[in-house]
Amino acid sequence: MNRREFLIAGAFLVRLTARRSAAGAEAGQSLTAEGWRIVEITTHVHVQNAGGTTRVWLPTPLVGAPYQQTLGDTYNADHGRVVMVESDELDLLLAEWTDGADPVLDLTSRVATRACAVDLTKPAVAPPADFSSFERFLRPTFAYRLDERFKSQARAIAGSGTDLERARRIFAWTQTRDEGDRSALLAATARAVGIPARVLYGLRIAAGDATRAQRTRAEVYLVGFGWVPVDSRFGSWDGDWIAFNAAQDVPLPKTKHGVLPYFMHPQAETANGFANGLDAATFRYEIRIRESA
Repeated sequence: MNRREFLIAGAFLVRLTARRSAAGAEAGQSLTAEGWRIVEITTHVHVQNAGGTTRVWLPTPLVGAPYQQTLGDTYNADHGRVVMVESDELDLLLAEWTDGADPVLDLTSRVATRACAVDLTKPAVAPPADFSSFERFLRPTFAYRLDERFKSQARAIAGSGTDLERARRIFAWTQTRDEGDRSALLAATARAVGIPARVLYGLRIAAGDATRAQRTRAEVYLVGFGWVPVDSRFGSWDGDWIAFNAAQDVPLPKTKHGVLPYFMHPQAETANGFANGLDAATFRYEIRIRESA
């Protein structure tokens, strides 16, 4: 079922649904001519030994960014109900089955992606008129609470100078660290010294099998340059990756459980509770990547 064909009551959801599917095939052909790589990302989910009401939540690709354009989604849940839940923070697919159904869900997203790089030799982005929208990118994260001890360490790492100079030092320091998620550590350290930063949750698409290819990347906001990508290099990243969202503390709609610290993997819930996405006996899914014209 294509999202345009799914009937949703209410103008609000209809308007938001259109924003994800408006690009279409013609836009894809134009993007290809401009050097974008277009892929189809297909996620197949089969919840094993389901009982009671079963729900599945899938992250969907970020709609638009300098490095990414979503060209449309197609999905199907046999004997189930499917709805797209969309907001400025993230988009997700929610599927639901009643007791006795065999929960099988397929989602295919067509996405254009390309490498991203920012010229850091000369400021070229006008500063925002209002910085209040960046406040959430300065708050503590679920992994790092930014207490005074952490802030003191961050200030020592960043040193003095411009935000660009301090962000470079933070990046260089995180590259020497072995523990945890470097993207999360970089974002937290930047926030601790007053530099807006965010973690993007996404998927590596370098290989055909992307079932276990979830990966984060980071961005820092620098006045004069805008959002600056950070991966293995400061200021750029390759195009073999797509972003889902930058949301944290995510409340999945209709779940009986609490919020997720972030939303990057498929999630499922049955009468027995949350299914373990790493346990094929309870929750089986695969993600495949195919080049598209």
